[in-house]
Amino acid sequence: MSARRLCARGLALLGAGLLLALGGCADEVSVEPLSGETLCFADYQQCVDPILHASINGSGGPVSCSASGCHDVAAGSGGGFKVFVNPANETELMANFFAAKAFANLAVPTDSKLLLEPLSGISAISGTHTGGDIFPGTGDACYAAILDWASRSVDDANAVACGACTAPTLADCGF
Repeated sequence: MSARRLCARGLALLGAGLLLALGGCADEVSVEPLSGETLCFADYQQCVDPILHASINGSGGPVSCSASGCHDVAAGSGGGFKVFVNPANETELMANFFAAKAFANLAVPTDSKLLLEPLSGISAISGTHTGGDIFPGTGDACYAAILDWASRSVDDANAVACGACTAPTLADCGF
């Protein structure tokens, strides 16, 4: 018997064994879907992405998180977090959403690297935030907007619950 045939027969027997084992467990097997596996795209677009492109108060010039030399995809030196500067299309905006979501902690939103790295008085998780302290404290309007977004995990990035954020006044953010 060929190796391919032997493998197929083995998989078939394994599958049959699993069905028999499950059949003996209960009359009905219920699989509960996991909930809260993602964050809202609309809320990101309206309330978080603009923060990444806003001029940082007290920076002495038009510097933003997405600036060249910071977290810009093309020329940023800011670690693993990279975003497109003022996304030109839906693809770039979606890439920014996925980048930000990767630095959000859905289980404990206040432990999100997206919040902790730029927070004043907090030791950076992976060294120092070379961009300095951006949020003077947890009461900062932009910190609060990102925390609000990271705190509302949903089953679908386009869920009905999305679109509920309130965009911060960007002039009220940062030092």
